[in-house]
Amino acid sequence: MKIEVTMKYVQSWEDHLGRRRYRFRRAGYPRVELPVDSDPASPEFQAAYHAAMKGEKTNAAVVAVVAGGGSGSVRDAITQYLDSTTFHDAYADSTKSRQRSLLNSISRLVGNLPLAQMDRNWIGRWLETSSTRGAQKNRLISIKPLFKWALIMRLITVDPTASIRVKAKESAGHHTWTDDEVEQYRVRHPLGTMARLALELMLNLASRRGDAIVLGRQHLKEGWLVYTQEKNRKRKPAKVETPIAPTLLAAIEACSSTPESLTFLTNEWGRPFAKQSFGRWFRQCCDEAGLPKSCVPHGLRKAGCRIMAESNCTPHEIAAVSGHRTLKEVERYTAAADRKRLAERAQAKVANAGTIVSLRGVSA
Repeated sequence: MKIEVTMKYVQSWEDHLGRRRYRFRRAGYPRVELPVDSDPASPEFQAAYHAAMKGEKTNAAVVAVVAGGGSGSVRDAITQYLDSTTFHDAYADSTKSRQRSLLNSISRLVGNLPLAQMDRNWIGRWLETSSTRGAQKNRLISIKPLFKWALIMRLITVDPTASIRVKAKESAGHHTWTDDEVEQYRVRHPLGTMARLALELMLNLASRRGDAIVLGRQHLKEGWLVYTQEKNRKRKPAKVETPIAPTLLAAIEACSSTPESLTFLTNEWGRPFAKQSFGRWFRQCCDEAGLPKSCVPHGLRKAGCRIMAESNCTPHEIAAVSGHRTLKEVERYTAAADRKRLAERAQAKVANAGTIVSLRGVSA
């Protein structure tokens, strides 16, 4: 049976002994015999082929793959990693879902290549295919754990991502809700509605939607809310303990959940929300209130931080409520503080200082 080989610079034929032979022929390069009777999709064949493309010795490349049990392909490495306890135990479900989707797309793209061929240059080119710097950074964050694990498992000798850095373009991020937008939402969704409770949870706690949808009465401790944030819960858990604000307490009491419910927020079937379904539902609530598409759940977290900053809360106080780990993160969120109001305060202080100086001059 004739085997069609479409790899560039590779000739294939059957010799007089019935063996399938392959030869690499490229102008300016020596002719190289590739593994006989080999599957072109195998890690061994791919290692020899890519070595020939670089003008390197093919035998050493094949030996390296065989020494690893012939499981040196990208696809095999990804499969092993996704089945490992490292992957399953270290990350939240949302993070695992994102990583799995990206790694499976890589497996479909270059799964037959030897893992060692995914060097720094290849990864750099792959990152450049992303449309934005932010997307490149997310890709790099998702693929780094794979190579860190592969290095520990001795599937590779060098982590090609170790020296790669991607600096995302600075941006203001999600729109921070204004006081007018918050009030407009409250007018459309009064106390007693699930929509109102959702807003008060994210605004008063400066919380992420992932935390808002899992909070329930089991987190109430004598007038306080005590919970561990969803983000990095498995690797670096962050506990939040904060008194319940009166506006949030009023929303909870006005929209009581069923005794068996473990969450304050429930969907139309009385069940907890998933992240995606909550996002769609909250978007509908915002549309009903006539708010722009820029008003998203995360903007309420930023608004909560802004309101605390405008109320003269210190960065440490804000972080205690929002659960931010570093003050740098708090400063980034509170950069959206109402500059008009802060400028008004500054001018008032200057005017007051000038009045005092004038009075001193008169008394003199």
